[in-house]
Amino acid sequence: MHPSPVSFLFDYLDPLSYLIHGELGELAGSRDSAGLDGVSFRYVPLELRPPPAPLLDPDSDPWLARWREATTAGEALGVRLVLPGILPWSRKAHELALHAMEKGVGPAVHDVLFEAVFVRGDDVGRVDVLVGIARRLGMDGTEAKAVLDVDRFTGQVAALRAEAAAAGVSYPPALVGGDRLLQGFHNRGALRTFLHR
Repeated sequence: MHPSPVSFLFDYLDPLSYLIHGELGELAGSRDSAGLDGVSFRYVPLELRPPPAPLLDPDSDPWLARWREATTAGEALGVRLVLPGILPWSRKAHELALHAMEKGVGPAVHDVLFEAVFVRGDDVGRVDVLVGIARRLGMDGTEAKAVLDVDRFTGQVAALRAEAAAAGVSYPPALVGGDRLLQGFHNRGALRTFLHR
C-alpha cells in the first residue's frame, strides 16, 4: 500500500516555493534519495495574496524580507532568481495548472509556470501569457483561454486554500504529510528527513 501523497502548498509568485519545488525535484531524482521512491507529491495552491486583496507590494517589508531570504538560499543552491517586474494575482496561473493536470499534462506545468516567473520574469496574471504557456505545453490554447475566461477552476483554488487553512497552513511554502507540517524554506537535508519520517 502506497502512503498518502505529501501535500506541497505553494504559490507561483513565491520565490521560496520555487526553490522548494526545485529541491523536491532534485530529491526525487537523486540516487541518494532512498525511501523517496514511494513518496508522491500533491501540489496545492496557496496564494500569497488572493483576490480581492490588494496586489503584493514589491516595496513592502514582508516581500523584501522574503525576497532576501530566497536570493540567499538560491545562491547557496546555485539558483539565480530573476526579480519579477510585476507581482500579479496568481489565481489564473493556478487555474491553468489545475486545467493542465486535468488534461494529463502532469508536473511539467509547475516547472513551466515557476520558470515563467523566476527565470523569465513573465506576468502570469495575464491570460494571454498563460495561453502561450498552455500552447508550449502542447495544450489547446483556445480551450485554455475559454477555461480561464469563465473562471472554471476559481472555486477549486479557493477550496484548496480553505483546506490548507484547516491543516494549519496560512502561507507558502509548506509540506503536509498526515499530521506532520513543515512550514517555510528548508534545505534538502531537512526536506529528506521530513519525507523519510
